[in-house]
Amino acid sequence: MKTRVIKDQKEFDTIKRVEADEEIIFESEEIEINCRLEVFGILRLTGKIKSSGNIQCIVGRGSSQIHNVGRESSQIHNEGWESSQIHNVGQESSQIHNVGWESSQIHNVGQESSQIHNVGWGSSQIHNVGNCTSLSLYNFSVASIPLNLKLKIKKSKTAIVQRYKPIISWFNRNGISKTNKVILYKKVSKDWKTQENTPNETLWTIGSVVEHPTWNPENSECGEGKFHACSRPYFCDEFRNMIDDRYIAVQINRGDLFEWKNHPSYPHKIGFRKGTVLYDCDRYGEKIEAKE
Repeated sequence: MKTRVIKDQKEFDTIKRVEADEEIIFESEEIEINCRLEVFGILRLTGKIKSSGNIQCIVGRGSSQIHNVGRESSQIHNEGWESSQIHNVGQESSQIHNVGWESSQIHNVGQESSQIHNVGWGSSQIHNVGNCTSLSLYNFSVASIPLNLKLKIKKSKTAIVQRYKPIISWFNRNGISKTNKVILYKKVSKDWKTQENTPNETLWTIGSVVEHPTWNPENSECGEGKFHACSRPYFCDEFRNMIDDRYIAVQINRGDLFEWKNHPSYPHKIGFRKGTVLYDCDRYGEKIEAKE
């Protein structure tokens, strides 16, 4: 995937579409969405973000990923289509408006006096933590919200609202039994690598035991000091989306796991120190048998 770091608003205005093999990163004091921006790859925005409704908004397509951190009085409008994933963090007095279609997934964290408004269609999934103020669900959409969150909910008979405790363990949240050994999943390159061409490059060949050389998971949810795994293979799509990538199943001792308990940004991800690579699998965890 080609990563492009945007330097200023003028350069950002030239972008009308993020391709499937692109990652666009833009961090600025102020960011304006001046068109209907189509995202097929990965888009990461951080700053005071301004967009206005259906004309000027961010549209996630295919298996795209959109990550927004809205500061101050941001106004963010998103549309999720197909299998896109949208992650929003609203800070200060920001306002976030999301519409999820088809099998899209929307994850929101509302902080301070931010406001989040969601509408789910099709079989979309919406996850909220914090200051969500309204929620409308249609067709077979699903929303997950904390038990103590009060908001206006409008839903069809076929839509589902799931309530959960504000602080819940990673195991309960992901439906994973607390056994001595668990099988979790990673996404790796076609030649079984992650973090390619960096000092953290790691090889994940079938049958190998991989141990992190500088285990230090406490500092942050992302970054160095740990390996990462997901409860289901398809959740790994959020972190890698390259052509010919593979999913692998990894067996990990429960004592080698580390979970972030204080409202993690990525609720399906967990850190681990050491694991055994078991087999190649599809995005639903089914083992792929080796061809003779």
